[in-house]
Amino acid sequence: MVVHNPNNWHWIDKNCLPWSKDYFQANIKDTTFENEQYKFIITEVDSVTGDCDVTQRKGKVLCIYDMRLEFSVSSSDKKKTDASAILGTITLPEFVHDEEEDEYVFEIKSSGDHVSEIRKSLVPVLRSKLMRFQQDLLDAHAKDVQHASDQ
Repeated sequence: MVVHNPNNWHWIDKNCLPWSKDYFQANIKDTTFENEQYKFIITEVDSVTGDCDVTQRKGKVLCIYDMRLEFSVSSSDKKKTDASAILGTITLPEFVHDEEEDEYVFEIKSSGDHVSEIRKSLVPVLRSKLMRFQQDLLDAHAKDVQHASDQ
């Protein structure tokens, strides 16, 4: 990307929403929690909507995102002999660049009585993966919004 931007002073941004969708498919899909009683798997990334940009202004690179994420969850009760998949969803209505890890709200819907178990076991695994997103986003796109200072 060729940019005429002396000293990286002017505002430049790059839409990274398409990259984000691919990122979640590669890094969130198939996230699993398993113990002696349950097995929960994120089987699909159903929706990634909103805004996701990597931005440069006055020589500083940062990312700004505000997305809604929806995931499908498959679960099974391993203690039952007829353990059939019970489908549910995890929705993160606001996945935002400036919130702390413990501020995120996960909405969980399940066709069974697994909401509390999903929240207790699968959500922490999901949260830890989501917390890597911001740095991975910057690592992947920072070079696209800045040029070398000797140009």
